[in-house]
Amino acid sequence: GDNEPYDGALRNDTMFRHCTRRGLAHTLIEIRQDLIGSVEGATQWAELLAPMLERVNALDAVHEIRHMGSRTGPVDPV
Repeated sequence: GDNEPYDGALRNDTMFRHCTRRGLAHTLIEIRQDLIGSVEGATQWAELLAPMLERVNALDAVHEIRHMGSRTGPVDPV
């Protein structure tokens, strides 16, 4: 299907169910399919993103449970 930009504000989507409700830090990174459609393109993006993700993952705060709520409405934590 068409890959439309996604702002992360869909109630009961995967991020909401598995992260927001559990208070887990999360992010969504979208990359155009034509940019990762070859081994070379996928490798280039992996090499670009890996160091950034490693730095973020090293932050203690990323691993804390924090219920931040949602723009979609009230959140029942699990």
